[in-house]
Amino acid sequence: MAPTTLAVSDQDQGQRPIQTFGDLLGFNPHCHILITDGCFYGKGMFRVAPPLELKKLEDIFRHKVFKMLIAKGKITEEMLTLLAGWRHSGFHVFCGKRILPNDKESLERLACYIIRASFSQGRMRYLADQGTVVYTAKDGNDRKVFAAEEWLAAMCSHVPNWGEQMVRYYGWYSNVLRGKRLKKA
Repeated sequence: MAPTTLAVSDQDQGQRPIQTFGDLLGFNPHCHILITDGCFYGKGMFRVAPPLELKKLEDIFRHKVFKMLIAKGKITEEMLTLLAGWRHSGFHVFCGKRILPNDKESLERLACYIIRASFSQGRMRYLADQGTVVYTAKDGNDRKVFAAEEWLAAMCSHVPNWGEQMVRYYGWYSNVLRGKRLKKA
């Protein structure tokens, strides 16, 4: 999960794309979240929220995920006890640098990053004579060689199920509030 603070509007808002892919198309479920880092009050005064305690936020998120997995019968209490003893939890929260509303270039770069495709065509090379695809990591150092069928399977594993939403909008951008604004207009 990688939340990034964003001060852009006087409305409560949020966008949460869910991604399943890592750098070499491995399964790595995570969320990118854009949120405001404060709110407007009074006569247009913006108040910045106090800094987030990222470790506490990570612990809360981890607790909620494990609680959901237990409720759905996906893991047992014994498994939870085992996972709780791990030195590295597998959960991480990152809060990026504040992006101001007039920094259009940074906003666009961030938006492109969080809704990017699961793979980059520029990092993919098909070797027809060998029937393989060589995929290079973002840093250019690592690469993975896939049989053509394995490559297709790896790509398809990141295609959402029918009707599944990968980007969810909250607050100002939610369907409910967009619908209300359309009715008013």
